[in-house]
Amino acid sequence: MKCKDGYGELARKLEETLKEHLFDQNFAIETITKTLVQMRLVSSKVRALFTFIGPPNCGKRYLAELLVSADSQIDQLKTFQMDQYNDTFNAEQLSASNIEGDVTEFVEKNPNAILLFEDIDKADTQVQLSLYTLFSDSEKNIVDFSHVIVIMTTTRLNQLLGRQDLLELFKNDPLQAHTFLMERLGQEEIVISGIKEKVFDKKLLSLLNECTLVPFNRLSLTALIKIGAQSLHGMSQNFIKDSSIEIEYNNIDMIISLLTLSLAPYLNARHIRKKLPEVVFNRIYDTLKYHENVTKISYKVSQKATTFVKKVLKDQPLLLKKISKQHESIELEWSAHVIKGVAEFTIKDAFFRKEKLPMTSEDALHISDVTFDDIAGQERVKAELAEILTLLKEPARLKQFDMPPPKGMILYGPSGMGKKLLARAFANAADMPFTVVRDADLFDAAKIHKAYAQTYGSAPAIVLLEDIDVQGLVGGVIATMSIQPIVDELDAINQSFEAPIFTIITIGENSPIPDPLVQTGRIDIRIEVPKLDMEARRFFIEEILKKPHDASIDIEKVVRYISGMGGDELKRIGQEAALFAARKGLKEITEEILLEQINIIKYGNKLENKQIRDIEISMAKTAYHEAGHAVLSYVLCPNIKIEQVTVAPRSDALGFVSYHNDDYVNAISKDELFANICVLLGGRIANMEKYGQAGMETGAITDLEIASMQAYSAIALFGMDDELGYINISGIEDAYDKDLLSEKLETRMLLWIDKAKKETEKEVKRLWPAIEAVALALIEKEMIDGLELKKIIEEKLPKLAVNV
Repeated sequence: MKCKDGYGELARKLEETLKEHLFDQNFAIETITKTLVQMRLVSSKVRALFTFIGPPNCGKRYLAELLVSADSQIDQLKTFQMDQYNDTFNAEQLSASNIEGDVTEFVEKNPNAILLFEDIDKADTQVQLSLYTLFSDSEKNIVDFSHVIVIMTTTRLNQLLGRQDLLELFKNDPLQAHTFLMERLGQEEIVISGIKEKVFDKKLLSLLNECTLVPFNRLSLTALIKIGAQSLHGMSQNFIKDSSIEIEYNNIDMIISLLTLSLAPYLNARHIRKKLPEVVFNRIYDTLKYHENVTKISYKVSQKATTFVKKVLKDQPLLLKKISKQHESIELEWSAHVIKGVAEFTIKDAFFRKEKLPMTSEDALHISDVTFDDIAGQERVKAELAEILTLLKEPARLKQFDMPPPKGMILYGPSGMGKKLLARAFANAADMPFTVVRDADLFDAAKIHKAYAQTYGSAPAIVLLEDIDVQGLVGGVIATMSIQPIVDELDAINQSFEAPIFTIITIGENSPIPDPLVQTGRIDIRIEVPKLDMEARRFFIEEILKKPHDASIDIEKVVRYISGMGGDELKRIGQEAALFAARKGLKEITEEILLEQINIIKYGNKLENKQIRDIEISMAKTAYHEAGHAVLSYVLCPNIKIEQVTVAPRSDALGFVSYHNDDYVNAISKDELFANICVLLGGRIANMEKYGQAGMETGAITDLEIASMQAYSAIALFGMDDELGYINISGIEDAYDKDLLSEKLETRMLLWIDKAKKETEKEVKRLWPAIEAVALALIEKEMIDGLELKKIIEEKLPKLAVNV
């Protein structure tokens, strides 16, 4: 590197030489050049020490190779594959003593060399410590390294280098960028035999901290096309020299671009250098096998293919999205013929095509193709999500309040109501890729860390943590996941408007949202995703009825029956109804089939008669039991809509009254709660009215349990008892660890139950004509719906003032 023109000229010539051959890494080249020139003025154990950090196949090794030819003071390049120096997993691997011997032996013979340690993070810590010993200024010299350039490479944190804000930081404040990356390298961990260990030895990190950190960015499509042109040019010249056959490329830029794109999704320098010439010359060799008189080969591109490539190259981000995230490849259509010794190959057409076997993993970044229009109902939730989107797309709204962009949101609510679909629709509308962590992966802190690490490189991006209330075996005990890994990742995010990392968490309605997640500076937004409304349910039924069906199906009736069901269950109805019809050889889905599939999903399969002793007597008793519930509910609780009453025995019950889930009840009065207790007792009392003591059966066990619990709650928790007054003993009992008023509570609860029993007996006698009519209808039909129930009651009790 001696140069009589001075250091400036020296740097200029070195830069020009390197940039001529290595594309898209100007910042790395300039950093290396400055360091090499500056190190001429500094006394050090080694001539220069670099850490190359960046994604695979971006030119780290190639730059080291170029330095050998560009710098006259360098004679040799020695590459050490550091995954071979790791005895953690394989006793046959090379050890720390091997690396010291290999390095010193080589340098003694080649004092003016580059030592390239590829993937330094894959060496075990003892080997890393040996390298620190060799190259640290504080250690005694073993051999003379003063003319040696040491380069260590790693792909760790390569996702971070894709962030525009970090690249800007390297340009504007390289010291802060260096410090930031060194701190992150120090936090990198690996799990060995279930134990977490640091990837880098502390002493080696201290050495790397003193050396020059050289960031490499992921190669752009333009650079990859240049690499393809370079590789094809070299092989073409060799072919012409060996064969004396002329090769002509018409519209060479379009040819190279199309050939490069056709290698997707494997768009990296190494793959392109090897495979692109093969695509061209495989055709040549196949042709020469059958046409020995070929003297010229011509490659052409049709106007159609040219138009295609120009269009896709205009929007490279969209092109890369389609290739890497939507799993589409670019296919070329060729034509070939040989005329008078000239073999002509033409790219006739080029087009996108869905990959037949897309190779993706669960933890890969995805692009959502779900839109809000694809999701039925949930209009309020969609409106709230749209507002959050504006905060990400219009940062001025937050900047005026001096607030950073939100770090994420929690979607909570009943299972099957669309939380996951809404999260994906949000990602689509935000135009942000997302990675998903679900099920067992939620219990693996390393998987969660990897998900966040991936999003850093693709930010703005989303981490979707699905159903964090999932349970699994932890230490032999069934438990929920630890949220600490999520908290750690949220705290580590330095949120920016340019490249936000957005977390979406889904959780069920019965699980509390963990307090640490919603502390200030973590997840600030919570949105409830409620049960589907009638319009949303109607959408699902209309989708089902796009299959062949009986035109007389009462859609409104079916919609009433599916209240409370989630999207997954509603999709199952259509699939299972169609399968049932096909199995029976029917040409269409009937209303009976639809309702039966709904009941199977909600309440279980019908039991066969032979599974029930004395089926006629059992069904009759069940009919009067359910009729008692239904008629008393209709009269005493008119605000609660009845969906159906059935005595068809199923795996979950011998009979039941089911209710619509459309009405939300926030609080109920004392009279309503007492009426509900009467309804619960109505089944047994109606049975005894018909069958006497034979009607006192075990089938009322659940009714009695709930009635007793409600009576106790009214007295001890809700302050509804006339004698005990406005009390709630639960908090006091917890605080003082003692029972309070136990005898009094027992007495009052028995009085409530006795009063409800007497009131129910009176109501059953008053309403008996309707109860018996409903029971007889159930014995005949097995099931009646809410409208038919209303009709029977009003016919038998026309003077009853009930409006349901």
